[in-house]
Amino acid sequence: MQVTAKQFEIWTSERSYRFKEDAFQNHAPQTPGIYQLVTFDEQQTPRVVYMALAEKESIFDALYAHFRGEREPTMEMLLSRYPNLYFSYVVDSNAQGPEDMKDLFWAMVQADKPIEPNPATVTNTGRYTEITVKDKSIL
Repeated sequence: MQVTAKQFEIWTSERSYRFKEDAFQNHAPQTPGIYQLVTFDEQQTPRVVYMALAEKESIFDALYAHFRGEREPTMEMLLSRYPNLYFSYVVDSNAQGPEDMKDLFWAMVQADKPIEPNPATVTNTGRYTEITVKDKSIL
């Protein structure tokens, strides 16, 4: 029997942290996972600039790669366009393994519509006809 719908539950970082080196040291997880870079406008409305799934490296290492210019978008590229930049991440979820993480990442990209990557270019595993995400940390 094929499951047609899947809802992932996530718990996100309790706040967004400024995109700077000491914040990586103090707050970025030393585990793989999903992270996003966010900016805020004058009314403090958040806009997801970039979202990624760090699969083979920790979120800490991925953020440092942006910072050192080893991963695009680089810190220089980001801060030239978004001087008010922060990062946040998924602390925990009910995802079980790499395929679930890929589907969860796809669902988050579709929901948050980051500037990068283009949501239309992100793929899921094709295991489900519908994938949704529920943020349990805001309940």
